[in-house]
Amino acid sequence: MPSRRVLFSLILAVLTLGDLGVARQQVPAPDRFFGFTIGADGELARYPRVLQYFQAVAETSDRVDYEVVGKTTMGNDYALLTISAPANLARIARLIEINNRLADPRGLSEEDARGLAREGKPFYFLYATIHSTEVSNGQAILNIVHRLATENTPEIRQILDDAVVMLVPSQNPDGQVLVIDHFYETQGTNRNRTFPDLYHRYTGHDDNRDWFMFTQKETRLNIALQNKYKPVITHDMHQKGGGGSRIFVPPFTDPFDPNIHPILQIGQATVGQAMAAALLAEGKTGVGWLETYDMWSPARQYMVYHGQPRILTEIATGGALAMPATGRGGQPIGPQEPRWNFPAPYRGTTWTLKQQVDYGVTAALAGMLHVARNGADWLYNFYQVHRDWVHYRGAPYAFVVPAAQRDPFATYEMLEILQTGAVEIERATAAFTAGERSYPAGSFVIRTAQPYGAFAKTMLERQRYPDLRLFPGGPPEPPYDVTAQTLWMLMGVSVDEIAQPFQAALERVASVSPAASTVPAPPAGGVYLVAPGSYGAFRMVAALQRANVPVSRAAASFELAGRSFAPGTFVIPASAASRSALALAARETGVAVVAVPRAPAVAGFRMKAGTRVGLFKGANNMPSGWLMWMLEQYGINHQVMQASDFAADLAAKYDVILLPSGISRSAIVDGLSMERNDPAKWAWAAGVGDAGWKRLAEFVRGGGTLLAIGSAVETARQLLELPIENVLPRRAAGPGRGAGAGGGQADRALQDAFTSPARLMQVLRDRIADPDSLFYCPGSLLQNEFDTSHPVGWGMPAAWPIFFESDAAYRLRPSFEIRAEVVSRYPREGILQSGWLLGEEYLRDQANIIAFRVGSGYVATFGSQVDFRTQPRATFTPLFNAMFHGPSTSLTAEEMAGVGRQN
Repeated sequence: MPSRRVLFSLILAVLTLGDLGVARQQVPAPDRFFGFTIGADGELARYPRVLQYFQAVAETSDRVDYEVVGKTTMGNDYALLTISAPANLARIARLIEINNRLADPRGLSEEDARGLAREGKPFYFLYATIHSTEVSNGQAILNIVHRLATENTPEIRQILDDAVVMLVPSQNPDGQVLVIDHFYETQGTNRNRTFPDLYHRYTGHDDNRDWFMFTQKETRLNIALQNKYKPVITHDMHQKGGGGSRIFVPPFTDPFDPNIHPILQIGQATVGQAMAAALLAEGKTGVGWLETYDMWSPARQYMVYHGQPRILTEIATGGALAMPATGRGGQPIGPQEPRWNFPAPYRGTTWTLKQQVDYGVTAALAGMLHVARNGADWLYNFYQVHRDWVHYRGAPYAFVVPAAQRDPFATYEMLEILQTGAVEIERATAAFTAGERSYPAGSFVIRTAQPYGAFAKTMLERQRYPDLRLFPGGPPEPPYDVTAQTLWMLMGVSVDEIAQPFQAALERVASVSPAASTVPAPPAGGVYLVAPGSYGAFRMVAALQRANVPVSRAAASFELAGRSFAPGTFVIPASAASRSALALAARETGVAVVAVPRAPAVAGFRMKAGTRVGLFKGANNMPSGWLMWMLEQYGINHQVMQASDFAADLAAKYDVILLPSGISRSAIVDGLSMERNDPAKWAWAAGVGDAGWKRLAEFVRGGGTLLAIGSAVETARQLLELPIENVLPRRAAGPGRGAGAGGGQADRALQDAFTSPARLMQVLRDRIADPDSLFYCPGSLLQNEFDTSHPVGWGMPAAWPIFFESDAAYRLRPSFEIRAEVVSRYPREGILQSGWLLGEEYLRDQANIIAFRVGSGYVATFGSQVDFRTQPRATFTPLFNAMFHGPSTSLTAEEMAGVGRQN
């Protein structure tokens, strides 16, 4: 009986009759398959149909293999095409084996490495449309695959014979479905053609900022491919704004992370220039390089710490997604002055999707051809990068993670991230000394001299971002992304950097796992105690709330059963239900659970049963997407708020309302336009009007809890007239700024300035200097001092870094109606811990986290983004503390002592 593949081929052959009427097997052309020319104005191939096309190509071409390697967040297929000459595909396992051997060169001689480089084939890894509104690359790959599957030109033959192409059609399939479906649904209407919300359920555009925390399914699927196949180069196809060059190709601008091997930097430049040469040779002008994009942050690039150059192409967008753009007033589009890194300006007055597709095809094939023509060199260079890290002799020699950690869950998560990134981790089997410090058995050691030492080093060391200015003493030159990612600071783990070699009895950790934690049998009339030092403890809290088990917290330190317990210790009545809920969370987190015969006789608080959290998401607000992911991960009882909620009593539905960074008064009051978007789908994001704004204030004053993060602190200040003011230099809004302001406006601005010292300094700064020249922090780790006796600060160390990304710091103002308490503040010295900071003096002794009593309600403001991309997990703790403390009720010492007897 014929196989499914044979049957499919026969059917397709019948459907693709030649001019002579003879049935023949033929790779389908994209234009015919989709029914329009790829790149035609107003037409986009939909993702499910794209996958059908690639399956059809794989069924009819012996050059293409197709597989689904996993499912995405929303259940779409995450696919991989492997494209090469049939002979290479037949021995793909051997080629992968060669790549893996070159990636770990220990015990491999130079001669053998060169022999493997000659035997192997370089793998070129290409993926597109991680950003789903960047639609042209998702269309270009259709033509790329068709040409590789059908053409027999010398160039295509060389790519196939001398390289292996790995192609992921979309790094964000869910977004492709959402964006393109919405584009067609709004066709012929006056509604917004661009999908108005996040095009990845949780991260939106930030899905390309997940390359070291690995939070999302799609990221981990991609990483698994890189770790398995060991490509020698990765090409990441993007699009950019429509006003500059028509396409960016490498080399990148400064700064480069110093842990990126020089061979990789040169590799990027050579491939980028091969792309530029091919584009210009075809008359595709407007090619630029050494602009905008730097090579600093690992949040955007996994591959450069794993032996591969990152090739980024950024093609200019056109009009609305698939529509053409036209130069203003009939003028050419883009800059018109030639430069050495932009030698041939684009003179056209229109810019179409078809042009974008063609630029993408030319660039990708030129990159593949360059690598294929120099395959043995690329493979040998791949070996050399890993060889140099294996023989690394600089400092640090290693990073040591001491066995005794405040937060076992954070320790596990940090080590799991490193191991996912292919970093080798060892554990001490006996006590040892390193760097003049003694470490117990069970401590972890991560040596820098290993194949992926670049990833380990860049994740665990403190970043020292260079002080780059537009001119000496002038404004800073902005980085493309943030400047710090020191993992142990983000996680809340103590890690020591050891400069010199040391001796220790070590064993390789095959797979990290949470610390062993068991829950004892419930003592009669007793309680379970959980220390407050781990953010993982809130998984336990959520599990207990789902099981309807009451949870209390001690407001002061105490001693019980010969042990000391800190303020904020969780007190849970011992029962079969509580043991079951705690046991599962303990296995997942490694957080210890202690059983004692009685509850402590100290004052405390009882959490509200089933605490209900409302997340004000806002359309296309990335911080809210990240928060939604975080709340889901911890099992917190939450809902995304609907605009209709504000038409009724908010307290009937929510105990806590959470305002993410980026949620302004306008986002709440005006919301998403219902004229430009279908109310049937988007009513949840509509504006709530002034009446809804007032109801939000009433919710708080009537006893509700409001948490505001980052820029939403200003929203909360406006809503409730909180007695705080931002002390950092910032740009003034409106016409009253600068020398050009009208006299009356300037007078009013000066009069208002004298209402407080901070406002006076702000007005003076606005008229003297660019605020960024005075204070600038584009994403760094800054030291904070915490009041660990305060309920919002429970479980935090006395001092720990917070993440600060263009955020604010505050000074309290006098108030007789609102009580304010500072939970964390910046110290007087030693503020910068990792990254880049200008104007440290403006932060000294200023407040970050503040708690307020407003009427009968509770408010906590977080000036820095304690949840930024869910990376600074150490500061999840104060956010969760405030979330559950606000709706809690006070317990006397006598009431707390009776907790165990209640069950």
